[in-house]
Amino acid sequence: MFHEYKNIVENGDLVVVYSTPETMTTMTVSEGQIFNNRFGSFRHSDMVGLKYGSKIQSHTGRGFVYLLHPTPALWTQVVPHRTQILYLPDISFISLYLNLMPGKI
Repeated sequence: MFHEYKNIVENGDLVVVYSTPETMTTMTVSEGQIFNNRFGSFRHSDMVGLKYGSKIQSHTGRGFVYLLHPTPALWTQVVPHRTQILYLPDISFISLYLNLMPGKI
């Protein structure tokens, strides 16, 4: 996904749909499908052939979204964040398993 960059959206591509900074989401472009959000309906067939970064207007005329190429930076914004609690015994085990010692990097 991140090892190559393409300029044009093709059928089957993973696309980051940017509506607002709080409502970015990912989607796989599939001919015949429709993406719906609060800004309107967006046909996947209209997305195929557009350049990444293009602004696409909804069919209801209520808004627009940007189609962005997934990058590691965008991926961290799109994937739901989950917290992980590590307790001292877990940290000790991980440190021992990784053979961490003072002065080692």
